[in-house]
Amino acid sequence: MSTTLIEYNNGKGFWIHEIYMQLAYCYIYEELKKPQNTVTNKNQLLYEIQFHIDGYSTGIMSLGWNNFITNQLDKQTTIQALQNVKTTLKNKGAFISVSELQSIPTEDEDFKIYYREPFPTAELIKIIDALIQMLQGTWTSDNYSMAISYK
Repeated sequence: MSTTLIEYNNGKGFWIHEIYMQLAYCYIYEELKKPQNTVTNKNQLLYEIQFHIDGYSTGIMSLGWNNFITNQLDKQTTIQALQNVKTTLKNKGAFISVSELQSIPTEDEDFKIYYREPFPTAELIKIIDALIQMLQGTWTSDNYSMAISYK
């Protein structure tokens, strides 16, 4: 399982297994595509997130938000979208069901093979919280290893 560094500004970020970031991107994508979430170059941002979801960035997955979150309004919109993702995840209860995991649209055949057990929502919320902190400028680590408890 490939690991990647997800960073935003000044080299601050975290290391994570790509399969978990790919899952987080699925929920981020669904929220960001809503019409009320307007950010600079939104269509290109969604295209790049979908590229990750479809598994085409194995070994080179990155956040890439520096090109899209270009002003304070973009930052606020994205933080609110991530807060909404957290709410959505919390509303699912303790786990994301296997049927939901299997129904996520992706061209990555390995994705469906990997997610054959319910996924703990708290683990995805941990990723979303880190992304929010990165956007808020409160994330301080440049070498944190995001441990996800699954399987």
